Amino acid sequence: MLQASRELISESANAGEYTLNQLVERSGVSRAAIYRRWDSLRTLNVAALDIDRVPLPQPAADTLRETLLQGYAQGVTAIDDSAMAMITKRLIMGLRDPALQRSYWERHVRRRRQDFTELLLRAQQDGQIRKDIDVEIALDLINGLGYYQGVVRGEWGTKAAQARVAAGIELVWDAIAVK
Repeated sequence: MLQASRELISESANAGEYTLNQLVERSGVSRAAIYRRWDSLRTLNVAALDIDRVPLPQPAADTLRETLLQGYAQGVTAIDDSAMAMITKRLIMGLRDPALQRSYWERHVRRRRQDFTELLLRAQQDGQIRKDIDVEIALDLINGLGYYQGVVRGEWGTKAAQARVAAGIELVWDAIAVK
């Protein structure tokens, strides 16, 4: 069902607009089977959008600063054309349906960020990061750097995008690190 939903999302001219009949036909499962597992096409779509996503890589660098630089540099280069096409579809779907966007955040994005959130919280407890820093906001800034490169600039995977992400992480690090 998830793969069929993902295929229909990919193929639809207007991201995510497909019918339950199309899903039944594509997946080979009944309506009842679909609704036993998901309460709506929205929740199925949210799950389908994330079937091939993995947590952000967390390299074993010597310092937290290096871990952030390496992890996010890898993330910027890990986006291929197929992944970018799905990101585009997800953005369109989320902008059209704020409930889908919020559900996607709750069920998937927050979970993928968890490792880096925990790293920053530990660093804050260890005295590497200022106590007055909201680590969620720091992560939003860092994630926004990479996202902006692909979504706004259309340069995911380029050396220039990697350099801008690295420079942005350095700025964030300088703002949050204990001096």
